[in-house]
Order: sequence, then structure tokens, then C-alpha cells
Amino acid sequence: MSSEPETSPTLAERLHTVFDSQVMNYGAYNLVYATGCATYASQPSDGEHHGVAQRHFIVGYRRYPSEIIVAPFDPAALASLGLPNAIDNTNLIEASSSGQGRLRLETTSRTAFDLKVLPLVEIETAYGAEVLEQEADSEDFLRYVSPDRKSVV
Repeated sequence: MSSEPETSPTLAERLHTVFDSQVMNYGAYNLVYATGCATYASQPSDGEHHGVAQRHFIVGYRRYPSEIIVAPFDPAALASLGLPNAIDNTNLIEASSSGQGRLRLETTSRTAFDLKVLPLVEIETAYGAEVLEQEADSEDFLRYVSPDRKSVV
């Protein structure tokens, strides 16, 4: 009797686990990995809730109802690095794209994300440098936030 060798979860599967552990209805979202930075309104409690130096994000998006969730995380630990932020038509004040996968999302609470979504990225994790192939997902997401759409979010 031969047994199948166990396979380790892929990087994409591990990123899903990080997102899924923080977001209800996580199965309703398509995911992309993004780099960039987050800016929060200067409130004393922000540091407690949003962690430090957020540069890596798992971005979940869905079309119905239209919503984006930006979840900061630590790629080395593959763990949350702050609270996820929901962006929808009730709190979005800016969604712009400057091409080449760059975009800006800003909410009524003055939370802003300057993000870059690429089709192929190398991420330093506890396993070393890993490559994430997200060509179709990044293209779909950038089409979703395109200014050509009548409703960005």
C-alpha cells in the first residue's frame, strides 16, 4: 500500500488562510496581493488597531454587493498586521489608478491606501523568497477598479 506524499499549502493558499481568518463571508471575495502603504487619520487609537509599517496587503474584492477589503499582513509570519478595512459605496471618496498596477483608495474616515498590484511578485516569507503568480487575478482586479467603470466600488 503506497501513501500519497503530503504536499505543503501553496503561497496562494496560505495567503487565503490569513485573509479567511479575519473576514466573515471570506468565500465571497476574489483575492490579490498588493504592496504599498496605508495612511490613517491621526487618532490616538489608530496605532493600536492598525499595527506598524503596513506595506503588504491581501485585497479581497467582490462585485455583488460591490466591496473591497484591504487586510494588512506580515509576509514573514503570514499573519495579520492590523484590522482589515472595508471599502464600499458608503465610505469611498476616491478610487484612482495611475496605470502599471498602481491605485489609490481613500475613505470618508481619511484612511487611504496607495497600492501596487502586479501579475507576478516575489514575496519573502518564512520559507524564503516565493513567487506568486496572479496574472488573471490582478488583471481582473484592475479592471474592477478601473475609472472606466460607472461605479468603481
